[in-house]
Amino acid sequence: MYREVVPSYVIQCRNTGLFLTEELGFCRMLRDAGRLHDLEEAADTASDNLDQGEFDIFMFWESA
Repeated sequence: MYREVVPSYVIQCRNTGLFLTEELGFCRMLRDAGRLHDLEEAADTASDNLDQGEFDIFMFWESA
């Protein structure tokens, strides 16, 4: 009856406060942000889509 939980990473632009979506667009709401499940992949995605130092990556746990 236990649910599996996994780490999820989201990317936020420091300048606008918007989150990167799965489609590599931007959204205001955390619930609409794209999830990555590997920190290195999140860092690569952030570096490819935002200027260096202009993003934060946040990790939290959620049900799989």
